[in-house]
Amino acid sequence: MTDIQVNNKSLSIRVCSNGLSFCSYAPGREEPFSYKVYDVNHTISLAANLKEALVNDEMLTAEYQRVNVLVTTPNFTTVPVAAFDKEDVGMYYSLAFPKDNPSRVSYNVLRRAGIAIIFGLDRSIYQLILDDFPRARFYASVSTLIEFFSERSLIGPGKKMFVYIHEKEVAVYAFDQGRMLFVNNFTVVGVNDIQFFVLNVWKELGFDQVEDYLFVVGDDDKRCVDLSDKIRYFLQNVSVIDRSEDFKEKLTAGNTLIPYDLQTLLVCGF
Repeated sequence: MTDIQVNNKSLSIRVCSNGLSFCSYAPGREEPFSYKVYDVNHTISLAANLKEALVNDEMLTAEYQRVNVLVTTPNFTTVPVAAFDKEDVGMYYSLAFPKDNPSRVSYNVLRRAGIAIIFGLDRSIYQLILDDFPRARFYASVSTLIEFFSERSLIGPGKKMFVYIHEKEVAVYAFDQGRMLFVNNFTVVGVNDIQFFVLNVWKELGFDQVEDYLFVVGDDDKRCVDLSDKIRYFLQNVSVIDRSEDFKEKLTAGNTLIPYDLQTLLVCGF
């Protein structure tokens, strides 16, 4: 492989509670993105699966100029940038999650939103990635989604709420013309659970049933449609985001195999 080809290639590794997926980007190709879900062996730890993948998976053994790691986790907390000190990230995290003891606490500073996102990651996974990719950069999926949704919330009048459905969780984001009002993750079983959390957040924030807007997106089209149909009984402005429309000017357009949070990482310029 030539130096030019390596310099332009990037790899994104998505780590969630029970899975791994990888996405490579090679500009100049007719299909520049290659995405795959790793076949996880659930009889061993996620770190052990990653170790095997780093040795055996062709996508991970290639050379890359840039490597980003997207950590999809409900265990995150926010701190205003004005009060943030990177030396205190461990303290911030332990205050928010006293029963959780991750070996590695990381952070992303979101200047546009004026907050820092602090999140935990298993040290074995963190170290395995750094051993192979010493310059890898780590991001919480909530960070990329806040950046993406905050810009989208500037379009049109009214306050905006975005609901992202993925795996066994739902993430809720609320904005008032770019200013973040709320962000949180909830563990859910079905659409009724999601509706309960969304409508409660809507009520607590004092959103208007007629004037404000709810957008639903996710990696399961059926759950997105079912949720929007249920919530339309209570709210006037409810839309399911068309992912191909969201990324129509981006190279990821139409690739619905790539999880939505990973797509936002690929287009946000982190």
